Amino acid sequence: MASKQSSSACPRCGEPVSQRGTGRPATWCSQACRRAAYEERRAAKRGVIAVQVVERVHVTDHDLTECVARVTNSPSASRRALQAMTVLAREGVLSGHQKWSSTQTAVDRLAEAVARKRRN
Repeated sequence: MASKQSSSACPRCGEPVSQRGTGRPATWCSQACRRAAYEERRAAKRGVIAVQVVERVHVTDHDLTECVARVTNSPSASRRALQAMTVLAREGVLSGHQKWSSTQTAVDRLAEAVARKRRN
């Protein structure tokens, strides 16, 4: 299940920014950083200094089972996952690295099941 609370870094000081479960995501770690950033942006307009939020990444922890369920319940997502696996197979990644051996076995089983179903 996805967590509703997450934390990111304040673009001004780098301290963690606590996120509430609802509402607009917080950008600043404190009122002091928010005010200071405002003053810095104001000064930047005059050409004195510049602070800019370039990228905000919002990450929540979740169970991989949820991702698998979502992919397998979507023909489009399933197709995209299979296409990505096909690319890995063609590049030799699946058969070339030990960490992929169980994935290669699962791919082989899928191919056998599909072939068997087509014959019946």
